[in-house]
Amino acid sequence: MLLNRDRADALMDRDGVTAIVASTPINTFYLSSWATDASWGFGDLALAVLPRDHARDAAVLTVEVDMGQPQQGQGTWMIVRGYARKAGIGAGGVQATMNAEGLPQNHPEAVAAHLREQRLDTGRVAFEDRGLGIDVAALLGGTIEIVEARDLLRDIRMVKTAPEMANMRAASRKTELALQISAEAIAAGATCAEAERVFWSAAALAGGRPVFLLITPYRANFGRLPKNAALEPGDTVTFDATAEFGHYTSDIGRTAVIGEPSPDQLRRYNATRLGWREALPHFKAGALSTDVEKAVVACIQANGNPEFRACGLHSVGLEHTDHPHPGGGMHSFTLVDGMVLSCDLPWIGPEVGKFHFEDIIYLKDDVVEILNDADGRLMACIDGRTVRVD
Repeated sequence: MLLNRDRADALMDRDGVTAIVASTPINTFYLSSWATDASWGFGDLALAVLPRDHARDAAVLTVEVDMGQPQQGQGTWMIVRGYARKAGIGAGGVQATMNAEGLPQNHPEAVAAHLREQRLDTGRVAFEDRGLGIDVAALLGGTIEIVEARDLLRDIRMVKTAPEMANMRAASRKTELALQISAEAIAAGATCAEAERVFWSAAALAGGRPVFLLITPYRANFGRLPKNAALEPGDTVTFDATAEFGHYTSDIGRTAVIGEPSPDQLRRYNATRLGWREALPHFKAGALSTDVEKAVVACIQANGNPEFRACGLHSVGLEHTDHPHPGGGMHSFTLVDGMVLSCDLPWIGPEVGKFHFEDIIYLKDDVVEILNDADGRLMACIDGRTVRVD
């Protein structure tokens, strides 16, 4: 089970919520572990209902054609119930009655029917989709109070379970491998545009799903270069890369220098490396994210780069930003034990180059574990290969 049921119980009690209704692929998958190609590709075809009361049935509600499809992983721990999307198609594509008698005719009816059956048709019900909540409330005669579930679900997801961590470790590994192969291509003479395609191929060949690669060539005293520009000694290339495994993501940043790094480039890199290491004790449960960011900046400045100005801290999981952010804003958040974080450390020195470093870290029992390779943040492209600058 991916779901952290203990944390879900505690947060549902905190908010007085009797059930959660998830309707996006990410959260349906998180609550139920159900993710067929149909439900993932078509958005709200599969929903999950999680009651607070463990004695009541949790359920996946999906179109009847999806019910017989093979699930990813081990399937779901919930019961699975269908609703009619197209008359005449039954479970697993088997021909059914032409009028789909006996099935709810759409997903609001399916949710309302399940809530009514499980005696969850009163009280506070959290809906990921407020519009769906309004439709369900109308079908139930206005007996439920609709509350917002999107950030409640993010709050639950902040503390990772062991199965989630297995996926995140794999995602980090595959992202890192694909990034390194992309850098090797640059060392062999590829442009950044060509190396970008290498990343997309390498991540897939490693068994991951490539999501994005922000790759930026930069030349001192000039600025950003086109991705198809021929690179020269002294140019820097920054990587900000993500690949998924089992729908869980990662986020890793690295820098490559064409040729031998200059003394000034090494000095700025070393300030980031030493400052980051010195700042790690600030990453602990109960700390405010903005306070940790300030501590990281101060440590990097104190270790030799007074021009360093800002870093960005965010949680990572099923989303690139896996903590609550009401209204879509990137608000500060409190670090909790058991969460996974990423810390962006970008810096541009117009006369030195552009640098980017980013690691995936796991907070557990006051210990900071870096999930990716803790070294090799700077690579030198020399004689057709990359050389780690540790």
